[in-house]
Amino acid sequence: MSGFNYAKLWDKIFHPNRAKQEEIQNRLKEMQELSKLATEIGNKQIYKNLQVEMNELFMKYLTYVFFDGLRFIAPHFLLLAIITSKVSFIYLPVNLPLFGNEIGVVLLYPVMAILAHFAYKRFRSKKLQLS
Repeated sequence: MSGFNYAKLWDKIFHPNRAKQEEIQNRLKEMQELSKLATEIGNKQIYKNLQVEMNELFMKYLTYVFFDGLRFIAPHFLLLAIITSKVSFIYLPVNLPLFGNEIGVVLLYPVMAILAHFAYKRFRSKKLQLS
């Protein structure tokens, strides 16, 4: 019985356009090589046409990256909204110089999310090293 691959599902949910992005990246590399050849032979018109097409492809690539980024960050906004609806401040037993004795969850959540992300990456890389 083969196990269910959660990594592929997770990747498909948050990066549905990864295949299109890789295809565009490969096409951009090909066009860069063609542009180099066009400059070597001195054909300015071909070079100009390739640059226009590369710019269009790059804008399409940035659009895919932007929407994949939104898919990644949207759950964080939802989670932050749920947390702040219940708890808006965390009260500390000491006074901090800029914050006093309370820190807003809106400030604390991004710091904790980034730390959790790095901890996950570190754990995952160690797990891959062990296997």
